[in-house]
Formats: sequence, C-alpha cells, structure tokens
Amino acid sequence: MYSVLGGPGVPRDLQRALAHGALEGKSLLIGTTRDEATAFTAFAPRIQNLTSAGALDLLTGQLGEQAHEVYQRHAARLPQAAPAQVFTALRTDELFRNGSLRIGDRHAAGGNATYVYQFGYQSAEDEHVLGATHCVELPFLFNTFDAYPDSPMLGRPTDAERALGHTFATGVAEFVTTGSVNDWLPYTPTTAARIQHFG
Repeated sequence: MYSVLGGPGVPRDLQRALAHGALEGKSLLIGTTRDEATAFTAFAPRIQNLTSAGALDLLTGQLGEQAHEVYQRHAARLPQAAPAQVFTALRTDELFRNGSLRIGDRHAAGGNATYVYQFGYQSAEDEHVLGATHCVELPFLFNTFDAYPDSPMLGRPTDAERALGHTFATGVAEFVTTGSVNDWLPYTPTTAARIQHFG
C-alpha cells in the first residue's frame, strides 16, 4: 500500500521518493482492486445520477483541460456504461491504478524485482454493483471473512473464495519473507500481461 493522498507523517509523496531512489535495490509488491472507486461512489446519489455533462463538469474541476479527453477514452473503453460508471472507472484509474502502475514501471525499469497484482473478486450477490471494490482483498488476505457476514462487497463466501484467499495470502506471505513470489511472473513495464490477477 502507499499513501495516495499524502497526509501527516508522509514527508513527501511516493513518486518523488521513488525518483530519489527510496526503494532502489528492494523488492516491491504493489496492486489494486479492479473497481477501487465504487466504495466511494456506489452509494452517492450525486454521482449515480450524473449525466455526461455533469461528469465532465466534475472532472474539469479535478483534471483541468484534459478532462474531456480522459472521459472520452474511458467511455470508449466502456461503451455500455452509464456516466456514473465511466466516472467511477476513471477515478479508480486516476487515484489508484495509474499511480500503482507508474510505481511498478519505474521500479521494474531500474532492474528491481517487482510484482504487480489486480484483485478482481466480485460477489455473486452484488446488488449495489460494487464489483471488486476498495479493500475487498483484505478479508481474503487475512482470512477474516467471518468478521463481515453478508457484507455488500463479499456476500456469503464459499470454499472457492476461501481457497482464493489462501492463494493470495500465500503469495503475499512468500513475498514478505523472501522478496519474491515463485508462482508470479515478475512485472516489466512492457508486459502488463504479467500483472497477477485474482478473482
């Protein structure tokens, strides 16, 4: 994890720290969930009722002149999506995925061992269309499914979900103890296919 918004106790943003060699020579494991931003937009009527024009207005305040181009790129990638879904996918990329991939790209380009994952588990009972939302991977990592009975993002986990959690947690534990993961291909900037997918 990295602090995407900065804050107290974070002397400089991670991109700047990386540029100055903060992780040089160290192994890195970094990743996101597929639909991070739904946790912040799925229950927000202001977002769910957006029109394309409304989404562009919001994005122009956040991204400036490039808002239209970025919105159109995401809309083209998601042709059946409502404006709220396009906006949410865009925010996932802007706040989480793009930064993680930039960090992975820079680190791997320097010849450092780098592992990148995307967690894509989506509950079969996903009535709020959260998808693989922010923090959905944590119960899988820590085997704490029972602490979240019938949560909107988990539903009722089956043995298959528990097995997925075991696989994910085993990879993370292996990385923590050895600095590598035998079952994952190391990430390189030119081979995004080497992102390890879960779910």
